Amino acid sequence: MTGYGEAEEGGFKVEVKSVNHRFLDIHFRMPSVLNPHELELKKLVKERFARGRIDITISFTENTDIQLNINQQAARTLLDSLGQICQALKLESRPQLDHLFWFRDIVFKQTPEFRPEELFTTFQKALDALEEMRTKEGAFLLNSINQIVENIEGLVDRIRKISENSASGRYENIKQKVQALVENIEIDEQRLLQEIAFLADRVDISEEITRIKSHLNQMRSILSEGGPVGRKLDFLLQELNRETNTIGSKSIDYQVSELVINVKTEIEKIREQIQNLQ
Repeated sequence: MTGYGEAEEGGFKVEVKSVNHRFLDIHFRMPSVLNPHELELKKLVKERFARGRIDITISFTENTDIQLNINQQAARTLLDSLGQICQALKLESRPQLDHLFWFRDIVFKQTPEFRPEELFTTFQKALDALEEMRTKEGAFLLNSINQIVENIEGLVDRIRKISENSASGRYENIKQKVQALVENIEIDEQRLLQEIAFLADRVDISEEITRIKSHLNQMRSILSEGGPVGRKLDFLLQELNRETNTIGSKSIDYQVSELVINVKTEIEKIREQIQNLQ
């Protein structure tokens, strides 16, 4: 689920961005001096979110008191080593002081004064803003998914009606075709009924429709409960798709086949939407 949140106070600026992802994937960009707090910050994220790629940027604000220390020994060693490389490769250029910025994490050490509790307070406020945006987007997505569920149910009802209507005339249709093929030969009505019953059982889709209805009701229930729903819905979508494929394979009516394609299209719409839910 996409979202953005930020907060700035206590000498810190925290920006949190999230995009769709199947699992929870957390990435930090922050000064190395804050690295000891990364695990605790990550724990705060996991307590709130279950899915999504979350990129977190933490920086010190301009009014933060930062002392800069230079590791002179490391600087000398680096410049000497670069000089030796230039000499070995017979390069005309020689290392300059600005080359040390390539190794800023080794040479320059920033030691800002900060209070960890202020970091966590600011971090929590940024997460609050992110959660608020994700909640609003989630409400919109849930309404959209509910509408698609209604569409699927309407299509399934049409499939059921067409199937029932076609079944009522199937006997006479088959009987006429058999009579045309075996003209002047007496038809064994009992055997014909047995064959039709066997065919009817093979193409009967009542159980599949019942299971689809049950899956749709479960989806409504999950959506109304709230909380993490993405993985539950993903499982139900697999079952819906399987039942729909079975109906398609049993269908001998072109209208039903067209409706099956429409149902699968709606299922894919939900599949795309739930990637945005946690």
